[in-house]
Amino acid sequence: MKLIIPPLTKTYPGDNAFSLHTPEITLSDMGYTCIIGKNGCGKSSFGEALASLSNEYPKQNWYYLPQYLERFLFAENVLEQLRNLLSQDIDRSILTTLLQELGFSDPEGILEFPFILMSGGERRRVALACVFYLQPEFIILDELDIGVTTKENMVLLSKINNLKAIGTRVILISHNYEFVKGSSDLICLEDGGVARVGRTKVLLADAKFELRDYGVRFK
Repeated sequence: MKLIIPPLTKTYPGDNAFSLHTPEITLSDMGYTCIIGKNGCGKSSFGEALASLSNEYPKQNWYYLPQYLERFLFAENVLEQLRNLLSQDIDRSILTTLLQELGFSDPEGILEFPFILMSGGERRRVALACVFYLQPEFIILDELDIGVTTKENMVLLSKINNLKAIGTRVILISHNYEFVKGSSDLICLEDGGVARVGRTKVLLADAKFELRDYGVRFK
């Protein structure tokens, strides 16, 4: 089933005023979608605006993992985080497997290790483990590869494919070429609006289309 993203608007007043205005977007029923664009074009604003519409569109309850993790990791450690989010006991074996796949050599020790003592990259990987454990139906991942190694990126792609397999709709906000080329659709933002949107293979085959124009990083 094709996915329709409603029109989105978000405005930031003040000295650094910015406005996001995007039209209704229809996405294919295959794969995941990447949102690309140079810094400051409105990618995170798009994710926040879409997540905030969940009450208006209850059939699209988007779960947003922000780029800035202090807005997500509110508990003391990963076990408490998930218990608060789910209000139920956590399957430690599933969680430790996720943590190990994301590069933690002692996943059992990480379960109750304080977030405050972790590096930025470790917190990113723990947050991703929480999201993969939750398996939400609709999810927006903002710069999920920050602080993650190339090897761990391959694990992330595998996990994203696993989410697709169980019917989760995934939107990635990313500068990473590996994620972009594996997507089914691209939403290309520029100055708070949509510059291009379409199937990834079609856009990449267009001689006039350049990923570098949208801040995509190659190797």
